[in-house]
Parts: sequence; structure tokens; C-alpha cells
Amino acid sequence: MSRRVLIVDDDRQMVRTLTDIVRLSGWHPEGAYSGEEAVEAVRKQPYQAVLMDVRMAGINGVDAFKAMKALRPEIKVILMTAYTAADIIAEAERAGAIKVLSKPVVLSGMLELLEQTRKDQKPVLIVADDAPFLAELGEMLTEKGYMTLIADSLDHALITLEAKSPAAVVLDLRLDGIKSEDTVIAIRKVSPGVALILCNGRNCKPDHPELLEGRLIHASLQKPFPPARLIEILDELFAA
Repeated sequence: MSRRVLIVDDDRQMVRTLTDIVRLSGWHPEGAYSGEEAVEAVRKQPYQAVLMDVRMAGINGVDAFKAMKALRPEIKVILMTAYTAADIIAEAERAGAIKVLSKPVVLSGMLELLEQTRKDQKPVLIVADDAPFLAELGEMLTEKGYMTLIADSLDHALITLEAKSPAAVVLDLRLDGIKSEDTVIAIRKVSPGVALILCNGRNCKPDHPELLEGRLIHASLQKPFPPARLIEILDELFAA
């Protein structure tokens, strides 16, 4: 998942302040000003993390967190509160909140917690022998917050798969002059559960396309493809 974070507080100045701070640390923040608005935002798209106040008008942060968990069980939420309410804190921790921070928030600790939400995120492996394509795609995914690995050959890709266990592989269909079906099968043997996203040029077609359909392939893109489409596929995949 990308470094997208949702900041939730009914104090708009607090949202603006925290937004500026996390942006300087490489995050892509969005703001919400109520629990209801935050739940709707999570319903529409995934976030790497949510930073949310407990005491808000309407539904409180704990109830909003529970609603978010029902929508996206993997969601990572850090709560903030200016009140000492042991029962609320205990309820939030039982529901699976990463931490309940006291206000005023210690910024270094908050930023460290945000980084911790990414530690269990598996990387994306890009496999291509087209150096400019590899560099451009790798840079774009890194900018979007994805942990990115690159391989310029099938052998390199297989070694990386065994060592790093990426969650997804973006594979250029034309690789090393090897038949695309053979490349896919080799990757599947090493990592049967990896999500494969194929990229192919207009004149690059597999010899046996029926072998690359269904359960073997998660998605296919035709070059040149809009970068936003690949990000959309990866965001959906990592949110599943």
C-alpha cells in the first residue's frame, strides 16, 4: 500500500498541522473532520494508516475505528486523546488500535508509529530487461510509497522471489527472449501465491494466451499504460 494516511479530528487546525508534519516525512495525507466522514473515506479507498482523535462530535474515534475494521479488517489506526479515560483506551486496544497517544502528541513518536505500520508490508517486484522502463516504473512506485524491488532478468527475479517474498510481481511480457508462458510458470513454481501483473506492448502477444488467463494472472496492462491504473491495481490488491 502507498504512504497514504488519513488524519481525523474535528479540530480543523489540528488536521492542518498534522497534515503538514506528516507530508514533510514523505506521507500523502488526507483530512477528515468527523468519525462519519472518516468511515466514508475508508469505505471509498484504502489507507496505509489512520491517525484519529477519540473525542469528536458525532461518533467517537473508537466507534469510527470499529466501523473501519468492519470495512477493512487489515486497517491500521493510531488514536489520539487529550483525556485520561482508561475504559475508552482499553476498548480501543481490545479493538486492535496500534496505540492510543496522549495529546499534545509527541511528534517523533507519532511518526515512528506511522513508519511501523509499513514494516509488515510486502514489496512489489518489477521484472523487465528494458532499463528505462524498469527505472521509470521503480521510481514511480517508490514515490507512491511502495516498497519496490527490481530484477532485470528471470534468474534475478527468481532469486529475489525466494529471498524477499514480494506480494506482487509486475512482469514485462517480453523478457530475455524467453516465452512469456515459461516466465510465468517459472515464477509460479517459486512463489505460487504471488499476484502477477503483466505488462505487454501492442505487438507483443503470448504464444498461448489461454495459459495466461484466469488464476495465473491477477491483471494485464498494455504499454504504454497510465501509471494511475497500476497504482489502482496495487492499492486494491494490498487492501484485499
